[in-house]
Amino acid sequence: MSINRRTLLLVLLGIAALWGWQNLGHATGEIAVLRTTGTGHIEHYASVWYVRANHSLWIRADNRERYWLAEIRANPRVELAIDGQTRAYTAHPMDLPKYQNYIDAEFRAKYGLADWVRSLKGDRNTLPIQLMPI
Repeated sequence: MSINRRTLLLVLLGIAALWGWQNLGHATGEIAVLRTTGTGHIEHYASVWYVRANHSLWIRADNRERYWLAEIRANPRVELAIDGQTRAYTAHPMDLPKYQNYIDAEFRAKYGLADWVRSLKGDRNTLPIQLMPI
């Protein structure tokens, strides 16, 4: 079985692009760790992007199927660790188009190309979540 050079080059470029995209957020240090505790009282952790906008801290579910989103709905008390500092918050999903458009624009402004590439993954129905300190 023989693979032509062009196909091999395209595959390698695709792998490099995927690796770069996955590590872009980590390289900028703009990843937070979200801790949720759903109804089962079991802690779960997720890496999330965040923005500060309109005097609030926001995270965003890229789609409504995220496991941690169901846990937030069951128990809105969460913790978010940013730069080694962990704080407790109450999470408020804001399922209104005006918030979705505004926070999506804030994420685009902060994460740029990485956010655009993430949007290419398929149908995207984001849900902005406002975090209020406890």
